[in-house]
Parts: sequence; structure tokens; C-alpha cells
Amino acid sequence: MAEQLRGDEHITFDGMPTGHLIGDFWRWASSDLLSNTLRGVYSEFIVATALGADTSSVREEWTDFDLFFPYEWQDGSEYRTAVRVEVKSAAYLQSWKQTRPSPISFGIQKTLGWTPVDGYTEDRARRSDVYVFCLYNVTDRDKADLLSLDGWDFYVVSTRRIDEICGNQRTITLSRLRSLAPIKTDYDGIRPAVEACLKNGGPQ
Repeated sequence: MAEQLRGDEHITFDGMPTGHLIGDFWRWASSDLLSNTLRGVYSEFIVATALGADTSSVREEWTDFDLFFPYEWQDGSEYRTAVRVEVKSAAYLQSWKQTRPSPISFGIQKTLGWTPVDGYTEDRARRSDVYVFCLYNVTDRDKADLLSLDGWDFYVVSTRRIDEICGNQRTITLSRLRSLAPIKTDYDGIRPAVEACLKNGGPQ
């Protein structure tokens, strides 16, 4: 597994520094947090820090779920010692010029499992224990600051609940998500909401 970079490492050529750092690349490539792809990864980081998950290692790209953190809980008659979390992100604002705010929907499709040893599984499933849906709710571009977590809403619902109600549905709108009675919270409440959803499969 790759080790985390600090940001002050030099990009070199012919064994000599080019005058550019890896941090320069990060600023160039990763400053637009409204970008759909980058906002999704940033949302994972937000949730990871709220849950107290390990962020000292490098994010793994090809996993069956987004986050994993140690936690003892009872899943029916079985005791579990870790939680698998799927994080989904959406925003009214986008990087491009808009005539109106974007409609909100999140992906909830079932996927094939994959491991480096065995490759892909034959079955499609939602492979987490809980979903955290992250909505950046600011609609005024002049006031947009994704670093301020006051502009985010988080909806937490058990995967079991999604499976029972949504079946093979691939996406879910915000209004439909709200009809599942998720726990809506701010940043500080993410972990308590996840813990609540783990009890008896979450709100019913």
C-alpha cells in the first residue's frame, strides 16, 4: 500500500528538483471541491473524520465500500466488530455555469464485489452496513465554501433499510430518501446517527 505524502516532496527530473512540489499538483488538481468527482472523495474524508476512522493511510480506490472503522455492535444475533460505510454526495451547485440549481439524487445501485485475489463476484449487492448521504445545501455561488461544514446536511440510513424499500433501484432522489425516515444530522451528529442506525438495522 502506498504511503501518504506530506506535500513538500519535490518532483524531480534527472535526479534534481524541478522547482515544483507534489503540493503544487494538489493545489492545481484538487482545489475545485464543487467538482463532482472531487466532492465525492472530499465527502468521504468529512465522514471519516466525523466517525474517527483511520485517515493516516492512503485512501483505497477499489473497495466494496468507502469507509471502515472498528466498532462493536450487534447485527441481529451476530456481534460485529467493524462497520462498513458507503458515502454518497450531491450538491445544488456545480463547477460549471448553471441557470438553476441541480436536482438532488444519489446513486444506490448494487455492485459486484471485487478483491485483488478473487476478482469480481457473480452477485450484485450493497456491501455496506450503513449509508451516509452528504448534501451540500448552499445555493448561492457567491457564498459557497465547501470547507465550512455548516453548509452540509447529512442523512444516515441503514443499508438494510435501503434494501428493503428500494430493492434494485439505482438512484434515489432527496424526497424519496427523506421518505425512508433517515437520521438527518450535522457534522457533529454523524457518528451518533451511524450508531443509532446500527441498532436493529436503523429506523423502521
